[in-house]
Amino acid sequence: MEQELTEFIDKNIWIFPIVTLLITLVINRFVHWFCKNRLHRLQSSRHVWRYALFASINAPLRTAIWLLSLEIIRQKMLPRGKQPLLDQFISPTIDILSIVLLVWFVLRFVESAKANYLSYIQSQQYETDETAIDALSKVAWACVLIFAAIAIMQQLNVPLASLLAFGGAAGIAAGFAAQTLVANLLGGLTIYASRIFKIGEDIVFPGTDLAGTVQHIGWRATKVLGWNGKPLYVPNALFNSSNMVNHSRLSHRMVNEYIQLRYEDYDKVRDIIRDGNHFLEQQSNLKYFVFQFDSFGDRSLKLLLYAWVQTAPPGKFVPFAEFMKAKQALMLGLADIALSHGCTLILPVNTVHLHEMNTPPDLPPTRA
Repeated sequence: MEQELTEFIDKNIWIFPIVTLLITLVINRFVHWFCKNRLHRLQSSRHVWRYALFASINAPLRTAIWLLSLEIIRQKMLPRGKQPLLDQFISPTIDILSIVLLVWFVLRFVESAKANYLSYIQSQQYETDETAIDALSKVAWACVLIFAAIAIMQQLNVPLASLLAFGGAAGIAAGFAAQTLVANLLGGLTIYASRIFKIGEDIVFPGTDLAGTVQHIGWRATKVLGWNGKPLYVPNALFNSSNMVNHSRLSHRMVNEYIQLRYEDYDKVRDIIRDGNHFLEQQSNLKYFVFQFDSFGDRSLKLLLYAWVQTAPPGKFVPFAEFMKAKQALMLGLADIALSHGCTLILPVNTVHLHEMNTPPDLPPTRA
C-alpha cells in the first residue's frame, strides 16, 4: 500500500505540494487558535512569563511552520544534488531565516515580559525601578542582536578575524566622525550604571531652562517633559558634563526669609523671638530651624527665619505644593506673633520725613 501511494505521488507530483500546503494551513490555524485561547485564559498582570510566551511565540511559530512546509516541498520537488548551485544558495538562506525568526521571538518575548512585569507591579502597588527594567531590556536587545549578527556572518562565511581587524582600523576613523554619538551612548550607559535619576523623577539643570519629569531614557537622548508641558530631548552627553539636581530625591526644602520690623519696635524684638521659637518648636514638619535677630538693616530690623521643611515619614520627597503650604503657615504664624505684640510690618522701601521750615520774609526788589 505504501509503495503504491509513493508511486502515485511520483506520477502526480503536483498533488504533494497541494496536500502539504493544506496540512500546513490546518496546523497553522490550530497554533493560532491555541495561542489565542491560552491568552484569553491568562492575565498579563498575574501570569507574567506564560502570557509573554504565548503572546510572543504566535507569529514567529506560524511563520516557521510555513518556512518548514516550503522546505519540505522543495526537497520533494528538487532533491539535494540535482541543483548544486541552488543548494548552495537555499541552505544558508534557510539557516539565516531561522536565525531571524528566533531573534524575532526573543525580542518580542523581552518586550512582552517587560510590559507584563510593569503591569504586575502596578496591580500589586509595589515600588519598582522602571529605569533598571528598561536598562535590562535594552541590554537584552543588544546581546540578542550582536549574537544574531555573528551567527548570520558565520552562515555567510564571513571571516570574523578579518572583520575584527578591519573594524579596529575603521573604528578609529569612525570614532572621530561620531564623537557626539559615542558621547551620548556613554552618557546613557552612565545613567543606567550610576542611577542618578530614573523614569518619573523631576530633574533640573541649574542656570538653564532644562527642567521637567523624565519620561524615557534612550541610547542617544533622554525625553524630559517640561513643567510647562513642552517635551525636551536632552542629549545624554550633557549628564556627564553639567551639574544636575534631582528634585525627586530632596529630603527637605529650605525656607530662608526675613521678617522686617520698624526701628521703633526694637524693644519688642526679644519677645517676638521667644514666642516665634516656641511656635516653631510645635511644628512637626521642621527638620531644623533658626529664628533670630539678624541685623540692623538700612530701613528695618531684620529677623531671620531659616528652616528645613520635611514630610512624614522624614526623608521622603517634599512636593512643592506641600512645601508652599508649610512655608505659608510659618510666615503667617510669625507675622501674627509680631502683630500681636503691637509691631508694624514694613515694606523694603525708603521713607522720607519732611519737616516744616520757617520761610524767610519777602525781600524788597532791588534796583539795577
